[in-house]
Amino acid sequence: MAAETTRTAQAQADRNIDRMSQSAHQAVDRAAGAAQQVADRLNEHAERITDKGEELLAMKDDWIETARDYVREKPFAALGMALAAGYLLHMITRSR
Repeated sequence: MAAETTRTAQAQADRNIDRMSQSAHQAVDRAAGAAQQVADRLNEHAERITDKGEELLAMKDDWIETARDYVREKPFAALGMALAAGYLLHMITRSR
């Protein structure tokens, strides 16, 4: 009788361990799935930021080229604008 009680208790303990182990595996699988989703979203955002950065660099190059062309075509107008901008900057930043 004591041996049977021990076997029954051992079987119950084994079932409890199996059930807890399965629950732990499910929790780990859910956590891994959630972590993968976060990693995928971060990858998407990083790609978008990289693309936007490249686009902005290209835009900067276009602006510089446009400014160079303008200075070549209208050097006196460009000089006048530079002088006016410098004067305005001086007036804004001068100490009183």
